[in-house]
This record gives sequence, structure tokens and C-alpha cells, in this order.
Amino acid sequence: MEATMKKYFVRIAMTFCLTAIFLPALAAEDGMPFPVIGEQLDHRPPEGWKLAWMSGKADGNYLIEYIPKEEDIHSWREGYLLIQRLSYPPKEALTELEKHKTRIADAALYEFIKQAKQACSGRHSGMEQRTNTFNGVYFAIGGGYCDRYGSAAPFGEGSIVAFAEGEKYLFRIQYGWRPQSTLEQTNNHIPWRISPDKAKQYLGAIKATSLCGGSGEPACRNYPSQLTKQ
Repeated sequence: MEATMKKYFVRIAMTFCLTAIFLPALAAEDGMPFPVIGEQLDHRPPEGWKLAWMSGKADGNYLIEYIPKEEDIHSWREGYLLIQRLSYPPKEALTELEKHKTRIADAALYEFIKQAKQACSGRHSGMEQRTNTFNGVYFAIGGGYCDRYGSAAPFGEGSIVAFAEGEKYLFRIQYGWRPQSTLEQTNNHIPWRISPDKAKQYLGAIKATSLCGGSGEPACRNYPSQLTKQ
């Protein structure tokens, strides 16, 4: 049964996740913030972080990246936050998932973790994948750490990833971190190289997330049109 489920995960996720999650649509002025329309995630970035990059479409798929105020988006180390809005796959794919009692958030997370393991050129330590409902929204949450991830992250990179199911869109929240030295990589907070307090902060922010901006949903308090690039 597990092998059969994995087959469906791969087939559906490959047609949806790889095209939508890893190849988001670009906006005319790529990188600059713009207001968005419709259903969104009401998610507050950590205090002192800035909007560093934004791309996509105001009425469609988009992604936003946040980093600590003193960091650079091309060489960040301390922390990273990505929020992405994704159109749902074709109805046929959703129907097939329902037949096998699988949520689209679970399939998306499964494929994301699989791709993360394949992209890791060293050892990947995965977190247990869990599901829960927060503020009426279904979440699939997982993550992990890769100890060898390329020139941008010479001491490895870790992330906590959550996929949330909206009424009209699927959303992805991803918090990242990178050790800044061999000492941090080999001695600190093994196996995921993130302090329990920091992990608790990121998970707490995810749990506090709700839907906003859509039909019958409350107005958004923390969304792109209220923020500026610094």
C-alpha cells in the first residue's frame, strides 16, 4: 500500500509541484513589491525582518522573500522566510488524491522533501512530517537540514516548510537558516542546526497563520501591499 501511495504522490506532485512550486510566474518588475488581490495568508514576519524580493502576479501565483534587516538576499545566513501562493492543480488531480484519501498539502510536502533530499550533495536529516489544523486551515509541516548545499550555503542549510490549503489557493511557508562556520555546523544543535527557541518561534508563527482577503474571509493585517522593500 505504501508503494502504491508513493506512486500517486510522485505522479501528481511531479505535474503540479515541480511546475508551480519551483518555477513560479514572474512579474513585469521582478523583485519589487506590489499589492496582491484575493485570498492570502495572514502571516507576520519576524520582528526586524524586511521584504527583500517579490515576484509573480497580483491576481495569481506569487512569492515573497523576507530576511533580517542587515542581511542580503543573495548571501543571507541568519534567517530567511518565503511565502508563496500557488494555483491548485487540475480538478482531475485533486479528485484522484481524494480517492486515495490524500490531501494536496501532504502531496506537495512529500514532493518538496523528496526534491530537497535529491538536491543535497551531502547528508540530509529530515524532520518528521506532521499535519494539523490551525485557525481553520489544514497544514502539512516538515523540513530538514542538508550539511552540504553548495557555494551559497558552504556550511549547510536547513528549513521548516509548511503547505496550507486555502479555498482557492495552496500556500507555502518556508523558514530557512544557514550555519555560519564549521564550528556551528558540527557542534551546534545537531541534527538540524537550529536552536530549540528559534524553531519554536518559527513553528509558532506558522501556527498563528490564518487565511484572509478572500470571499467571506477577514481583512489581511500582514500582507504585501502593507509592506515596502527596504
